[in-house]
Amino acid sequence: MKTSVIRPTAALATSMALISLSIGAARLRAQASKTNDKTSVSAQQEKVETGLTERVHIKGRPLSHWTISQRMAHYRVPAVSIAVINKGALEWARTYGWKQAGPPDMADTETLFQAASVSKVITALATLRLVQLKDLGLKDDVSERLHSWKLPNSSGDMVTIDELLSHNAAINWPPGESALAPAGPLPSLLQRLKGEPPAQNKPVQVDGTPGSGFRYSNGGYLILGQLISDTTGKNFSESVEDLVFRPLHVTHSTFQAFTPDSAPKNIAFGHTADGVVEDGQWRVVGAPEGGLWTTASDLAQAVIAIQRSFRGAKGSFLSPALAKQMLTRQNDGWGLGVQLQGSGDNLAFRHDGSTPGYKAVLFAYASRGQGAVILTNADRGGELADELLYSIAAAYDWPDFQVVEKEIVEIRPEGLKQFVGQYEMAPGAYATVTLDDGKLYGQVRGRDRNELFPESATRFFMIEGPTVEFEKDGTGKVTALVFDGTFRAQRRP
Repeated sequence: MKTSVIRPTAALATSMALISLSIGAARLRAQASKTNDKTSVSAQQEKVETGLTERVHIKGRPLSHWTISQRMAHYRVPAVSIAVINKGALEWARTYGWKQAGPPDMADTETLFQAASVSKVITALATLRLVQLKDLGLKDDVSERLHSWKLPNSSGDMVTIDELLSHNAAINWPPGESALAPAGPLPSLLQRLKGEPPAQNKPVQVDGTPGSGFRYSNGGYLILGQLISDTTGKNFSESVEDLVFRPLHVTHSTFQAFTPDSAPKNIAFGHTADGVVEDGQWRVVGAPEGGLWTTASDLAQAVIAIQRSFRGAKGSFLSPALAKQMLTRQNDGWGLGVQLQGSGDNLAFRHDGSTPGYKAVLFAYASRGQGAVILTNADRGGELADELLYSIAAAYDWPDFQVVEKEIVEIRPEGLKQFVGQYEMAPGAYATVTLDDGKLYGQVRGRDRNELFPESATRFFMIEGPTVEFEKDGTGKVTALVFDGTFRAQRRP
């Protein structure tokens, strides 16, 4: 009898031991997998941090390599915050440097930066959420939807919501100061639309033919902000909180205008091109065309929401149909609230931001589950962000931002004179092309002067900048230049 009892017990003990070993092995494999994942992410992050290079490699010359800290020092950028998206999720985020030039105020992943015009992506998402809720329609007549202000429109043509989102509504910039001292009186959104004090801009209005073509306009997004407010019955900042930030579980972002008394402690001050703190520590840029204070991680959540919506993930922020419309070209390379490039699996969306003391960029692929957000607190941060995109692309095998090798063709100085002049990128913002000692140079305000190397009779490249294609009219006179095949600047007479 004892034997019959002992044998099953021994068998049970043996089985339990085997199960325990199996569970233990599974846990070890899981821990090893997590360790390997962390090691892999750490290795990728190190590649990004040490892999900054020239955009263009001139054949026969050595290719330069730099670290993030080296390029931050070169461009006088006190802080840069990066969030990298991979496999449809936030893979890592890190902030480098200081909230203001020099220690001990270290910036971190919760430090707030100004997003400048990257704010327009959030404004677009708030608008599209109202479309999804059927409170608005993309083809609605804006004038019929606005209640507290009417759009001056002498064209006689209807302005639609999708035209505003895609910069296709012939709305003026509008001219005038839009970055104000934080200690002074701040205008309301309605005062900015009307051009009334303390606003320092001209009134927003239609000054062309709506639907006639792309023309980047802050004014169009001012109108969208008022449209959102009129539709929800709340101010713009509160509306975005309800429509975007809470649904995405974003906790650090706001469109509130900070004054020295109301600003949180963990804020990155703006810096000039010389690395000096801006007067007043930052400038107040109005919402909704700008004005967003945020983190790279928060903006990454917005990117991931667009990607999930595009692929039709369950419970996504937007419907797949609306997300696909957002990422469909409405005109010269723009969708609804974002600039587009590539196609198919390589379709990508982006938005850049620039305001005094801050530069930002958001770039992501629609269906590859990859992307990045880069925020900086200096006027030359855009140049650093460009180089970081190349470094991230190399580390994560993106199809874009690949270093290319080029050869220089010879053009005599007499042939270069025709390109000299100023080219208007936006009202009051110019690219200047000069000829010095037989070489052609290009410069944008706040950036280094860079040599333009000819690769054809009209196409030039820079080592640390975009390609430049000069356009001519039927008489052979140079009329415009195009940056990287997408952004056109007209030559001043």
